[in-house]
Amino acid sequence: MRRAGLAVGLLGAGCAPPGTCGVELWYVDQGQAQEVAVIGDFNGWDPTAHPMREVDPGAWTVALDLPPGDHDYMLRVDGVPVRDPYAPLLSWGPGPERSRLRVDDCAQPALRPLEARATAGGELHVRAAFVPGVDGDPIDPASISAELGDGTRLRPRISPVTDDLRLRVAGLPPGKHTVHLRARDAAGRPAALRLPLWVEEAPFRWDDALIYSVMVDRFAGDGGASLAWDPARPGARAGGTLAGLRAKLEEGWFEALGVNVLWLGPVQPNPDGAFPTPSGHEMEGYHGYWATAPDGVDPRLGDAAELDALIAAAHDRGMRVLLDVVPNHVHEEHPWAAEAWWSPPGCVCGAPGCAWSEHIEDCWFADYLPDLDWTVPAAREASLGAALGWAERHDLDGYRVDAVPMMPRAAVRELAWRARQAHGQGPLPFFLLGETFTGPGGFADIRRNLGPFGLSGQFDFPLMWALRAWAAWGSASGAELLEALAASEAAWAGSGAVMSPFVGNHDVSRFVSEAAGQATGDPWASPPPQPVDPGAYERLIVAQAVALSLPGAPVLWQGDELGLAGATDPDCRRPVPFDPAAGPATAAAAGPMAAVLAATRALGQARRCLPAL
Repeated sequence: MRRAGLAVGLLGAGCAPPGTCGVELWYVDQGQAQEVAVIGDFNGWDPTAHPMREVDPGAWTVALDLPPGDHDYMLRVDGVPVRDPYAPLLSWGPGPERSRLRVDDCAQPALRPLEARATAGGELHVRAAFVPGVDGDPIDPASISAELGDGTRLRPRISPVTDDLRLRVAGLPPGKHTVHLRARDAAGRPAALRLPLWVEEAPFRWDDALIYSVMVDRFAGDGGASLAWDPARPGARAGGTLAGLRAKLEEGWFEALGVNVLWLGPVQPNPDGAFPTPSGHEMEGYHGYWATAPDGVDPRLGDAAELDALIAAAHDRGMRVLLDVVPNHVHEEHPWAAEAWWSPPGCVCGAPGCAWSEHIEDCWFADYLPDLDWTVPAAREASLGAALGWAERHDLDGYRVDAVPMMPRAAVRELAWRARQAHGQGPLPFFLLGETFTGPGGFADIRRNLGPFGLSGQFDFPLMWALRAWAAWGSASGAELLEALAASEAAWAGSGAVMSPFVGNHDVSRFVSEAAGQATGDPWASPPPQPVDPGAYERLIVAQAVALSLPGAPVLWQGDELGLAGATDPDCRRPVPFDPAAGPATAAAAGPMAAVLAATRALGQARRCLPAL
């Protein structure tokens, strides 16, 4: 069986003609190929222009001189064009996917990390190599500078033996410390390196994470206060703030749950007023997914300083922070909406003649939410640039990527490539958690964007449905749940992904209402009551025990640690009742809800502390 091809660009060869950079491409199989060539936009797709030579049985290579920039290509193996599955980037536009080779400007110098580590005692050790450009201009010693993310200046030195840049910092407190290292060559050309490092007792691993999902407007008010809830207006803002979220963080709400990752819903500005939903109701942009600006924080949530304070408080406690980014669409009040960047209007997802399955990449969520046309270069540069800017400005540890299947796979690969190049040079990878909403059998759709050049992980929707069938509805046996677990493991095997099991999220009805048989009503007009049957809460505890003990990075949706009730969107987004006994409507359920909280905390702590978990 033929193995996949492999292409590796080796940039900076000194013998390349002026204006070009040397690149070496490879193809590897098990010796079946008789003839291999590279065809691409750089040779007019001519199969005779760049034949590859077999240097070992099954190993083919060719050296190219290409100008800096992006080049689409394919490998032609015995007359058949083959996309290189080991190329991290893909081509844009209609037609079959092609591989994309990104040739950096070999005249530019670079800084490459050789060592980047932090000790539990508060020391940072950094060693980096200065790689000169193709003309060999050396580093300018006077240009070398380094600082921490808080602006603290550092003093790197050059090794007299190896010319490496070395840096040691001591006495740092626990938490995140991002090192920014900069230098120039003798011609004044810059090079920079960003290294996020953590002072912590035990190294964090993404496959040992417990993620807590927060919709800021529906979580807590200033000071950590519980929010009022008007069931008659489920689509209205509830008044949650970043300051309220930080108060609950500092109070220890998340640490008691064993949580070590916070996933924040989108925080950028959203429109004033209410807008019609497909069901004819009115909804405000409390959720954050209707951006009216490419950056900045919605003033009803707080401001950039408060977001930074929240992230810093999380980092000080060893918690990572993911921010929800929405590259696929904006609100009609966004300044970009005036540009010619959008799929043709009129096709609203799920409407007659606009089936999700046929128009997933060009339908609009609503007629006021323009859907990006990713074939327009200016559009994708603006959208990707805005998404990537959040991590730079606010020292994030990863993204939750919204509406993954509504974007071409080239967009997901591009986002992943740029994010990891800019923010993933330290010992811990920059994490990209994707949302591909599927039914029980959606394995292929989710797997499509996994792998070493795609997303770090995705939500395991098929497993969520299986958990509900077994624990909430009683329509599946324990054996069928085991079969679903095995199917999930098989679907993601070999991808290297860290998948996220969960029992519910902000787009589906609450588990406890499903278990009580009360989730079928109209979420706008007849929201389900908080169940009083202890059995519904016990089923939730059992489901949480499964999800929180599985490999991966399980997700707790806010309120599920209390067994909060709710039908589908928007009723599944009720504010969190931190003290259920304080509300007369939930007084009868206060005991079972407290039991869920105690059990969820015990499960989270067990996951955090027990080596087996």
